[in-house]
Formats: sequence, C-alpha cells, structure tokens
Amino acid sequence: MTVEAIAARAGVGKPTIYRRFPDKAALVTAVISRQLPELEVPELGDTHAELWLAVENGFPADAASYLRLIGGLVAEEDRHPQLIAAFRRRILLPRRATVRTLIERGQERGDIRSGLDPEGAVDSLAGPLLARAFAGVDTGPEWRRAAFATWWEAVAETERVEP
Repeated sequence: MTVEAIAARAGVGKPTIYRRFPDKAALVTAVISRQLPELEVPELGDTHAELWLAVENGFPADAASYLRLIGGLVAEEDRHPQLIAAFRRRILLPRRATVRTLIERGQERGDIRSGLDPEGAVDSLAGPLLARAFAGVDTGPEWRRAAFATWWEAVAETERVEP
C-alpha cells in the first residue's frame, strides 16, 4: 500500500492526501476507524447485556477481512512499524480497555468471578473469533451468540451473593 496508489485510486494527487492526513499511519488509522469506530457501551446495570453489546458492536462484521487487515499490518511492521502502532494505540487498545472495564464492573457487581484476570477474559472473548476467521469457518451471528454464551458460562459467578 502506497500513498501514490491510494491517491491514484481516489483520483487525486498525493498533495491532496497529505493535506488531510499528515502521514501514512494517520491515513491507515482513519480508514480502519471508519470500519471499527470507537466502542461505546452504555451502563445498563446488566453485565451480560453490556458485554453482549460490546460483542455485537465491537466484533468486526466481516472477521475474514479484519484478519486480512491485521495480517497486512503485521506484514508491514518491519518496514512501517508506525502503522500497527497507530492501529494498536487508537483502535485495538481502547477497545480492549472498554471490554476490560465492563468485565471489572461485572466483577464489582458480583456477576463475574472475582478471581478472574480481566485481561485474560478479554483474550478468551476475542480469541475464538480470530481463530475461526483464520480457519475459514463461520463467524456469523448464530455462532457469535453461541460463542458468547459459552464464554459467559466460563466467566460468570455461579453463586451470586445478594447484598
């Protein structure tokens, strides 16, 4: 991917691209951000519902395309480390932080096991989507609901103590 190629495809000159984006990392991040906007989940008072909203709104609709995007960023990391760094800083890490916060809130509410590592729980929520996309198998809505239900069973507090 070159700025020249992007400009040619857009039917503009390179200066037009650089007037809007200071560098390639900003351009790539803007394109990805349009596909994966900031993840915002309202506080509903229901940990299960909040986390399901995070899955519905946070998992990319086309997991295979997302995997190709990540693969492309990783492949370019040696030559253009700023691209994947920008993706991590502006998109991936804020989304992970949102889900981690939801998990921690669920732990405070007594809905999620208190001894569970929130970072590990984020990994175990997102990992199956990437694994299935890599394998080329279904990651559609039915699978997502079933995968979330399985994940919830693994993290949910089985004996909730009422205040």
